[in-house]
Amino acid sequence: MPLQEEPKFISKEDRKASFLAKKNKKSSLGSDILGNLQKSVFDEHIREFLPNTCMETLLTPAAVRRELHLPDDPELEEEVVNFVMKSAPKLFITSLLAGLTDKDQELATAMMQFETKSVNDNSLPLPDSAFVDEAGEFLEPWTEVSRRSFRRNQWTVLVPIISESNPELDLDPDCILPITEKSRAGESGAFGEVFQVKIHEEHHLNPIMKYDGKRADVAIKVIRPVYRDTTDENELDQLRDEWVREVKAHIEMRNLKHQNIIEFIAAIKRGSDRYLLFRWAEEGSLRKFWEMPEHKRPVVTRELVRAVIMQIQGMADALDKLHNYRYGGGSYRHGDLKPENILCVVGQPSRDGQFGFPILKISDMGLAKHHNIATQLRHNTTTQYTTTRYEPPEVALKSELGRSRRYDMWSFGCVILEMMIWLLYGTDHLERFNSQIIDEGRHRSHWFKVDKDKDEAFVHPHVQATIRALYYDPECKAETALKELLTIVKTKLLVVELDPPATPVSSAAPPRSTNGSRAYSQELMERLDDIVARGKTDESYWFTGASREHIKDLKVDRAPESSFLSPNSAVGGNRPLRPRPPLRPLGENGGGIIPDVGFEDQPSLMVPVITVVEAKTRRDV
Repeated sequence: MPLQEEPKFISKEDRKASFLAKKNKKSSLGSDILGNLQKSVFDEHIREFLPNTCMETLLTPAAVRRELHLPDDPELEEEVVNFVMKSAPKLFITSLLAGLTDKDQELATAMMQFETKSVNDNSLPLPDSAFVDEAGEFLEPWTEVSRRSFRRNQWTVLVPIISESNPELDLDPDCILPITEKSRAGESGAFGEVFQVKIHEEHHLNPIMKYDGKRADVAIKVIRPVYRDTTDENELDQLRDEWVREVKAHIEMRNLKHQNIIEFIAAIKRGSDRYLLFRWAEEGSLRKFWEMPEHKRPVVTRELVRAVIMQIQGMADALDKLHNYRYGGGSYRHGDLKPENILCVVGQPSRDGQFGFPILKISDMGLAKHHNIATQLRHNTTTQYTTTRYEPPEVALKSELGRSRRYDMWSFGCVILEMMIWLLYGTDHLERFNSQIIDEGRHRSHWFKVDKDKDEAFVHPHVQATIRALYYDPECKAETALKELLTIVKTKLLVVELDPPATPVSSAAPPRSTNGSRAYSQELMERLDDIVARGKTDESYWFTGASREHIKDLKVDRAPESSFLSPNSAVGGNRPLRPRPPLRPLGENGGGIIPDVGFEDQPSLMVPVITVVEAKTRRDV
């Protein structure tokens, strides 16, 4: 006969733990909800929200019945369950989080009262009147404590969904943003702060996908709270109207679905706060891309030159689409184009898996104008929200005229020239180049200089000298894509002259400039299209293949302070200009001559025609 085991002694503490473990095996709906809450990390204090699918998964008819505790009245129970499931799941969950329980059938009573008063999820957020009777007395089972708890917890289930079909959100100041990760993207700038964030998947429909099939992160621009800086209703109305126009512009630009415009996701108004959401660019700005150690001295190859020019062509096409939006009837200009506002997104790796040039995307469209208006309303500040360095000469000349779409073409010319310097000579030389574009006080200045007495301007001498030096680079001596690109910059973009267009702006056809004046976007596109078309039939057109090991630096002569004035003002009266000497060859190996258009390389000569005459465009945004 087997021996019986002696009963084990179980301590009081073990019995208590065993009892609690058995009780906890059956979790309540409230504990399940708490276990599924997600943290929103965007605001100063962490807040929690319940994702939509969790609500749908957890809130079943059986779970509602258990919480209502109405087993003695099946008909009434079924009526309340139907109301909760069809019309009031958020009301039910919030009431549960507010502390109402099955004790004394508090939850069932609250749900029946809501149904009687025609209060449902569409009524959220609830006003105080939803919890009291006509005399202002609290309805059972509500108290001041539970009402406050409800008002606080209702935001847990009122989290917005960001989608392509709903790009403009007007939220309550207490609304929780479904942002689960946040990191500072850099120093605060003129327009506010930028953060890299992740939005909870269930609250971000139609996300931007990267080439590898993963979701792209989101950049959220926190607009400076200019709406808090004034109580003047007229000023507030101006700011509100400008916000509406800016959001409309971003939505229209998004509808272009252009690869070289950063993807706009949503505009959010939350109380007095304003946010703009865009795709996050993994590689940062073009300026930061140039400054990365691995990109500071690129190895010039046919593939890299082609990639760079294809991206320049893409950005030019994007500008053309903006400038001629709706065939010019509703055109936009950027107004603050610079390397910091061109973002780099990782594209498909090159065929051999090596370094691939990123996709360049124009960003921050409209922000400069929006915040210039905001700045004008701040009477106690002189802050400028546009970047003066890349502004064209017309900002200093004939400033009473409207800024046309050709404003962007000068700025784009600056960007292209910087791109060429980086491509051929690297970041260090690009930084040296920029350090020499200075004014009389040796401060960094515009890419032009002004004769204030004559109200006329000319391209900055160091820019002129650098372009002259680039024409002696082997890749710009021969008939190559880079030589043609440099010629476009010199003769069509970094040009002060803004004569009236040969094609009227009101015409159905895009406007065209006359000879010797700055080009419109359509003209730039035609020239770039020609480059790309020729490169497709002649691979050597992209790159000569010549070794660059012996080329260490770009030799830039000290630039003369040449005038860039109209013929009459330059030489006085109607006296003719001195004749130009014949253009010199580019060296023993030939390969063409320096184009004799735009600005002069002889210090004694004046260069004609710089009078600024520009009619206002019909719409500048």
